[in-house]
Amino acid sequence: MPLNPSVILKAVHLCKTYAAGGEQFHAVRNVSLDIREGEFTVIMGDSGSGKSTLLYVLSGMDAPTSGEIHFEGERIDRYKEKKMAAFRSRKIGYVYQSINLVPDLTLFENIALPGYIAGLGKAETEKRAAELMNEMEISPLRRRLPSQVSGGQQQRAAIARALIHSPSLLFADEPTGSLNHEHGVAVLDILTACNRRGQSVVMVTHDIKAAARADRLILIRDGRIGGELHFGEFPEANAAQREEMIFAFVTGKE
Repeated sequence: MPLNPSVILKAVHLCKTYAAGGEQFHAVRNVSLDIREGEFTVIMGDSGSGKSTLLYVLSGMDAPTSGEIHFEGERIDRYKEKKMAAFRSRKIGYVYQSINLVPDLTLFENIALPGYIAGLGKAETEKRAAELMNEMEISPLRRRLPSQVSGGQQQRAAIARALIHSPSLLFADEPTGSLNHEHGVAVLDILTACNRRGQSVVMVTHDIKAAARADRLILIRDGRIGGELHFGEFPEANAAQREEMIFAFVTGKE
């Protein structure tokens, strides 16, 4: 399936079903969407709506039950496990809500690890890791373990780790969910800055203020797309106005 040049990822009739207690749970139901290059896309929905499952499937972290996923012109949902792992190590960055750093590695080692896995080479990986730590303002912490720094500093390291191999697409699953307001804003500033430099970003959040950073908002209800909001249609809207628009869109209140 040929893609529009601006479309980096395309999902077609995507479904994900789990079996639990002898019953089937339909987490993602017939989702079709395009993710465009350089776009900041936010996925919102109630708890249990399927938004995080959708992110896992789109990123190749989990396999769909049915449907198609096309990435930069290739159909990746057919990839075997080894090929999918290699694809993710080259093309996908993933920021977890739980941060998920390796506890007995330093921040520098955590950031560099995916670069080694992607085959960047030692010199290039370490140069890139140092640059990212400087960009994230955590250079003085390079020899610290995750347990020796704040949650916000850990999440900055996690973002650097996800960017070490220059992924085509960065996924972020509730990246501010475990942070206080100040650290959460700092993390959103970093993701926004990455996007403005051309990084394609797809972020799951429940936070309206975080969602206001997006170019496009996708609402998920019961595993289905419940609607989309394109902020490009409202170029004059400021942050407060965007938040009001999102609240009305998500709640159905005018």
